[in-house]
Amino acid sequence: MQVLGLSTVRFGQTELSRKRSFLGNAAIAALAVTLAGCAGQGASPANAAETPAGATQVAAADVQAQGIAPAASSSSRFGPTAVGQKATQLRADFEKLRGNTTTRSEQLETIRKQTISNVNSYHSLVGSIRSRLQMGSTPGNPELLANWSSAQTQLTQIDADIATLNQLSAQVSGDAGASAFILENIRAAYGLSGALEDDHRQLRILEDEVNQNAIVIDRALLDLNAEIGRQQAYVSTERNSLVELAAEINAGQSYPATANSGARRAVPVRNVATVSAETFAERRPLVVIRFDKPDVAYEPQLYQALSRALERRPDAVFDLVAVSPQGGNPAAARRNADTVFASMTNMGLPSERVAMAAMPSNAAKTPEVHIYVQ
Repeated sequence: MQVLGLSTVRFGQTELSRKRSFLGNAAIAALAVTLAGCAGQGASPANAAETPAGATQVAAADVQAQGIAPAASSSSRFGPTAVGQKATQLRADFEKLRGNTTTRSEQLETIRKQTISNVNSYHSLVGSIRSRLQMGSTPGNPELLANWSSAQTQLTQIDADIATLNQLSAQVSGDAGASAFILENIRAAYGLSGALEDDHRQLRILEDEVNQNAIVIDRALLDLNAEIGRQQAYVSTERNSLVELAAEINAGQSYPATANSGARRAVPVRNVATVSAETFAERRPLVVIRFDKPDVAYEPQLYQALSRALERRPDAVFDLVAVSPQGGNPAAARRNADTVFASMTNMGLPSERVAMAAMPSNAAKTPEVHIYVQ
């Protein structure tokens, strides 16, 4: 109050009133700050009663604001519930699954671009070969054979893309199983005791997101299976086309198109002599084809082996042997041998230069076809 007295002497009456009002408000504000600090340190009710009204309101507002954060971080004064913790864990599992779904989609797009590039390269090579043959070429032109080999490599790359698609399909199937597992756990969590309303709200939100992501996974799996089926049919058709193209290269010209264009030439019926395994025990086969699965892709490798053998010996004669395992079905081995014989003649090899035989073998686990150079 001595400070107020000094101020009264120094200023006039009007100015004195204004200064009193200013200093009074400043004192109240300072006192409010002081009391707010005391409230944070545990001020007593007696001290709070002596605080001016404006300062008491500021301090109360400050204390109320400090109490909001703990209430927002936990919906229960007993801590997180078991259902809440379960919802948090399921959320983490789902986020990992959703990341996998995005990655699988990117991988599929990459494989498709690679396949398109391989198909374009393949058709470019085949088109150049056919245009040369259409104009006429020398039999067994090495340039055309080199292009044919490159086309075969591109077709092999497309086949490798199919294998990658199969792996991706297996991964997406695993994601579908993980999605179903998460959804099952979410629905089971609804029946757990001791849950808060907010726990069930979080579970409902998560359930909707998992269901939406499951639709994306199912659609991706359908697209993958359709893509694999198309590519397999394409590669199978082009393998046959390459075999026919190899025969045209050997002839130096394209075969004339007919109503049955694309059909294989008729193969004469051959007599098959049954021999023992000792007959060929001392001879090394040029080619061994194991029919351990449907649609064995043997023709590209067979063509290369025959081409190399004929380069060394243009007049070579071949033995084609149907090999059946002990206790197996000789008729199945014979049918496989007939198929290989048809492939060899369609490649341009005269049928009279192929002798056929059949024999059992203790070493064979599945039906096989062995080709020997006489």
